[in-house]
Amino acid sequence: MSEMDETLEIFFSEAEDLLKSAEESLLALESTPDSSPDIEQLFRSVHTMKSSAAMVGFMGISEYAHLLENLLERLRNRKLTVTHKLITFLLDSVDFIRSMVDSVLRGEPEADPEVLSDRKSRVKPYLGIEGVSSSEEKEEAEPQAKGSRDASDAYRFYKIDLNFGKQLFYSGQDPLLILFNLSEQGEFVQIVPDLSGLPDFDSLSMYDLYISWQIVMKTKRSYEDIEDVFMFVMDDHDIRIEDVTSRYREGIDVGLASKRLGEVLLEESKITEEVLTDALKKQKMLGEILVEEGKVGPNDVKKALSLQEESRTVYRKTTIRVDVEKIDSLVNLGEEIGIGLSKLRTLLERPGGTKPMALGENLENLVKVNREFQERVARVRMFPLEGTFRRFQRMARDLAIQQNKKINVVLTGLDTELDKEVIEHFTDPMKHLVRNCVDHGIESPEKRVAKGKPAMGTIELRAYQRGGRVFVEIREDGRGIDLEAVREKAVEHGWLRPEESVTEEQLLAFIFKPGFSTSSEVTELSGRGVGMDVVKTELHKLGGTIGVHTEKDRGTSFVLCLPLISALMEVLHVVVCGKSYLVPVQAVLGADRCDDHLVKRVGAGKEVYPFRGDYLPLVDIAKVLVTPGTPTNGRGHILVFVDTGRKIFGLPVDQLLEPQQIIVKSLETNYRSVRGLAGASILGDGSISLVLDLLGIEEIFFREPVKGDGDHESEQKAGSN
Repeated sequence: MSEMDETLEIFFSEAEDLLKSAEESLLALESTPDSSPDIEQLFRSVHTMKSSAAMVGFMGISEYAHLLENLLERLRNRKLTVTHKLITFLLDSVDFIRSMVDSVLRGEPEADPEVLSDRKSRVKPYLGIEGVSSSEEKEEAEPQAKGSRDASDAYRFYKIDLNFGKQLFYSGQDPLLILFNLSEQGEFVQIVPDLSGLPDFDSLSMYDLYISWQIVMKTKRSYEDIEDVFMFVMDDHDIRIEDVTSRYREGIDVGLASKRLGEVLLEESKITEEVLTDALKKQKMLGEILVEEGKVGPNDVKKALSLQEESRTVYRKTTIRVDVEKIDSLVNLGEEIGIGLSKLRTLLERPGGTKPMALGENLENLVKVNREFQERVARVRMFPLEGTFRRFQRMARDLAIQQNKKINVVLTGLDTELDKEVIEHFTDPMKHLVRNCVDHGIESPEKRVAKGKPAMGTIELRAYQRGGRVFVEIREDGRGIDLEAVREKAVEHGWLRPEESVTEEQLLAFIFKPGFSTSSEVTELSGRGVGMDVVKTELHKLGGTIGVHTEKDRGTSFVLCLPLISALMEVLHVVVCGKSYLVPVQAVLGADRCDDHLVKRVGAGKEVYPFRGDYLPLVDIAKVLVTPGTPTNGRGHILVFVDTGRKIFGLPVDQLLEPQQIIVKSLETNYRSVRGLAGASILGDGSISLVLDLLGIEEIFFREPVKGDGDHESEQKAGSN
């Protein structure tokens, strides 16, 4: 990868983070308009975006971000007030920058010049140019403008072109002294030296002046005072002074807002009209030039651009930004491991043998340090859910505006952390669920008021950790799911007999079946199942589950249960029928030696056992995980009790070994997905052990099958193969 390609990859990666940060700050500001930290964070994001884009030559992005930066400067100085309309405008502006970034990522121009010019003109009203964008902003801006007009009018802005003749030194004048005297009259806003007249080194004369300057200064001095600085050189040299105060607002040249780069350079005499015209003729994409010259075909260019876009997209998804403190802690732990290994080597090489106690102590310390090292490495991949939740807050906000609904999005548990890979994969399910809550859960303000509800609906996104799992709840206070309508649809599809009796849980399971929702008739249920089969499928790939609870006219809640870390796990090693299995320690409540006299049989083949004052069901995993025909010794004589967050049950096992920390390898990647198993790991002795998916086991044993739910039986068979 060339240095330029690497720079572009860094830009695209940073741009995504900066735009996400700006969006989060804006959404936070809508809730707390006076939050200075959010305004500062927003300003920093846009400022960095401007600089980064300019560095890689994306001037359209840089110029537009610069305008937004000027707007945000007014916001920082309290010359603009945070309003709903302003937030909407800024969110739309962030989306526009994102679209320009996506365009250059595809190898296309940043934006159509007319579109970009139009977008720039929309920023002007917020900068105090050409009036204001709405009566609301006008009312807010006028009182502040009155208070600041006197101070603004006290300063004048002058553009000064200093084109001294080459023989200036012969008259005893020093241009640097002239510039110094000029600087005492006010503040230099801009000073640009023109070095185009410099000859090559061999032709350079130390007695000639080859440099000219263009200066913009801010001062309270009059035009005559500025002119007096040049009284001894004005007649013999080209000195031009222009009052440009009308072009400046709050110290910023707003005249640049609607001008293109070429126009600016032309005004500053950096280039000539001929140079600009010639440059514009050459402004073609590399692909266009190669196609015109017959070097490559159009399809070759399209294919290369497509591959480049895919590569950059994958690059952004597979890179993470890590806090320096996390890296430092890993470096320190790596040093400790190195020291521990050196000590062990010294003990083993010491003549006369080694004391077992000293060897054991050093080995135990090394194991502890290595365990901490593995945990810290896993934590590098952990990120708080705040950014993800803010993204869905934005989506819910935009959908509500489109549908003329009023929605308040409440976020809790923002500091709950999840593995990056888990976050990437559960984003799509969350998108479907949030969209469903807005589209089909929350009613219109009129309907809510008619039902005696507040006009504004509420959607709550909540995250919390329990044991080795993270739970994400999406809750809304809308109409709820019409269970009778669900039943009618299930009968219509042939999944349920008209006279068949099913529980509420079984009815709600139908909304996750492919093709459940139809658009043939618009009802209150219409669309509630769109994408729900995708939600369930994606969550199962992660080893997660989803639960639904609904109440008519009170709302619906979806509860997603997700693995905390995708790779590193603390497990309890057990043996069942001679097979090695690993149970996540976070879910283990305790273990007990099984007393056959305490086992109670209920129903058809179901057993329960007393534990901590309650009778809990026993689950014989050998029935679904052990190959048929494998000899068994009956029920295991040790019971391990686990809590999945939804169900507590006991696992009979033959042996209970020590807990250990493992790296989980995906079964789906290396073999195929197996219900009841979360993955596999290689143990210290080189053997392979399977990691139990307790949520999958819970569903296998405790989910009541209904007609049409054929995956239940097939998944049990898959687990026993």
